[in-house]
Amino acid sequence: MNAKLETVNAIFESMKADRFPIDEVLKWNFFFLDSSRINLIKIYNELRAHGYNLEALEQIDSSCYRMCVSKAEKLSPEKLHRRNVAFNELADYCNVQLYDGWDVERLV
Repeated sequence: MNAKLETVNAIFESMKADRFPIDEVLKWNFFFLDSSRINLIKIYNELRAHGYNLEALEQIDSSCYRMCVSKAEKLSPEKLHRRNVAFNELADYCNVQLYDGWDVERLV
């Protein structure tokens, strides 16, 4: 994922303008793609120790799996940017093809 701090700041400003509760604890979802389910499990094994939950690990077509992990926390734009950089590095380290980004939702 090509993530720039300026882009993350702009997204946070947009969420704030839409009255999304960015100052609260939220559920942050992070996505990884790879042709190997085993490589994605390696990523999850690294993240599990840091409080991440496995939301989904599914085959999305004949040659690609998608994994979603989540964590409930409060993130600033700067912290989310650092997380994106770290997840790009983790994907490289685990030979995963792509850290595909994030989304966020309110806790229920």
